[in-house]
Amino acid sequence: MKHDSDIALTIPAALLAKIQAAAGDERRKTEDVVQEILERYLAQRRRNASLAGETQPISTARTPAQAAARLRELRQGNALPHGTTIRDLMTHGRA
Repeated sequence: MKHDSDIALTIPAALLAKIQAAAGDERRKTEDVVQEILERYLAQRRRNASLAGETQPISTARTPAQAAARLRELRQGNALPHGTTIRDLMTHGRA
């Protein structure tokens, strides 16, 4: 795999041994495992930021029209069964 830029990292020997063992178990290059680890870390970080209510990166921001369309898409098929009211749902847990 060709990289646009390379970076040298210092990884503690004990951690490097664990990474190399995992790479060996999966018959992968150590560099590929490290790259996957970093990508997963960054993805988790984005999810945590999203859950914390922080703003989305500009590249994933939506216009109000796009957001409304996405909400309509998510609501498809979410309807109460025939004859069921909101009051029924509210009192269901109280019984």
